[in-house]
Amino acid sequence: MDNPGDISFAPGIDPALHERVLQAPHFRRWYDGMRTRFTLRHVLVRDAVTFGPRRMGFIMVEADAQHQGKAISGLAMLRGDSVSVLLVLKCPGYPDRTVLTREARVPIAQPDMLALPAGMLDGGAFESTALRELSEEVGTDLRVQAHDLVELTTVWLSPGGCDEAIGLYYAEVVVDEGLARRLSNRQTGLAAENEHIRLHVIDMDQLPHIGMTDAKTLLSWHMYHAR
Repeated sequence: MDNPGDISFAPGIDPALHERVLQAPHFRRWYDGMRTRFTLRHVLVRDAVTFGPRRMGFIMVEADAQHQGKAISGLAMLRGDSVSVLLVLKCPGYPDRTVLTREARVPIAQPDMLALPAGMLDGGAFESTALRELSEEVGTDLRVQAHDLVELTTVWLSPGGCDEAIGLYYAEVVVDEGLARRLSNRQTGLAAENEHIRLHVIDMDQLPHIGMTDAKTLLSWHMYHAR
């Protein structure tokens, strides 16, 4: 995407990042939406953070925009969409169970948060990203195929400040007790991305009572039971 002229960059942003910001899928989607649905005068890219040599990460923008002739608050953090999967483990003779990840979360200053397996789309599709994240965070021995994934809903997590929408899915998987035991307390994650994950296998009925967790985890559980 060529710079159309109504986008500028804060002086502190490395000029080498300008084109990467303009080409980032989450920036392009947001910008096209703003141009289509609002009167957009100008966009200032205030900051941009990369995740490694190829992935464009957080982009902080300030839009000078109007809706129905009135100025609107224009600050937003763009990070793109994500996906999560509620795994429902079905093992004969046992109650339904699910798999949670325990991982440190710096943005909320929590060293051991329990939540569903999830990941960022990075320009891909919900289903393919879900399968990739399950492979990385849970393991390849839990065989989940694309046709196993059932969509619950897609929601915005914090539309007052962030563009991120998350696709919530579930997958019912028949397993034997041996696999369920191997999953419990397994260490996973990509060391290159500083992911240090420990898995927890719990009864589905216990999920609402695990203590501090996130919205996607509780919403997925409620929507699964209400489907």
